Amino acid sequence: MVHLLEMAVTFIERLETHHETIRNIPHLDANLKKMSKALAKMNILVTKIEELAENILKWREQQKEVSSCVPQILAEENYLHKHGFTDPCVHHTP
Repeated sequence: MVHLLEMAVTFIERLETHHETIRNIPHLDANLKKMSKALAKMNILVTKIEELAENILKWREQQKEVSSCVPQILAEENYLHKHGFTDPCVHHTP
């Protein structure tokens, strides 16, 4: 009799566990959908970050090119100023 009672208790515990699992399945589906949407958003953000990083690298290269030209431009401007040439676009006020 004791053995049958133990079996009945075990059966009820397992039944409750299975019932709880089945009750949580709709929540699981909703959570999986939320996770899937979040993953899709993360993938979009990763793509945007990769594009941004690429644009930053391009901008950095452009800045290096511009920076390398500055000394030459300043030297040419200094030369022209030294020899009396002035920029007609620059208006000097006395």
